[in-house]
Amino acid sequence: MLKDKKDLLIKALDGTLENHHHIQLQMLLDDYDHIQKQVNFLNNAISEIIKEHYAEAFQCLDSISGIGVKSAEIIISEAGKDMSRFPTGGHFTAWCGIAPGNNESAGKWKNTAIRKGNNYLRVAIVGAAWAAVRMKNSYWHALFEKLRKRMKAQKAIEAVARRLLKVVYKTVDTLTIYQEKGIAHFVDLQAKANLYYNTKSAWPNLHAE
Repeated sequence: MLKDKKDLLIKALDGTLENHHHIQLQMLLDDYDHIQKQVNFLNNAISEIIKEHYAEAFQCLDSISGIGVKSAEIIISEAGKDMSRFPTGGHFTAWCGIAPGNNESAGKWKNTAIRKGNNYLRVAIVGAAWAAVRMKNSYWHALFEKLRKRMKAQKAIEAVARRLLKVVYKTVDTLTIYQEKGIAHFVDLQAKANLYYNTKSAWPNLHAE
């Protein structure tokens, strides 16, 4: 932590700057200013393109938990707004490279590798997943906490990112605003899933009688 190294930082700044040091620093500052101007120019250009061609899709994406301006821009730039080329949300997650092969069966998770896919989109959606799970009292926070009990945090966040991508797919495909349903929705889904599995496991006993 830098706070713990304050004295060391002060000592590191104690010295003599010669004329050539000033020249070097000025050149570095000029380079920084030039790059920053280019970044600002590109950001403005991206904003104009989105406003003209992708405004509605961008607004819908921005409503999803964890997805901000930058991640929404990356999703649009990599996937566009036409989801008709992907038959299902599962096809979309596979194309993005965030869908493991058959990693869940009867409620049990298998340790399988993530497939190769669109690296820019994968990094963006994993970052968005981390942002979503940090939202207290959210569905995504509850989902992550449950998954983390069964697997390592990185695997759990990949599973969250996969489900988040399916929400992205549906949201862009239907152009609807996402509504965060909170922990209560997660608990309700878990209760329904448990009821389904318990009923299913009880069938052999019913037939035996």
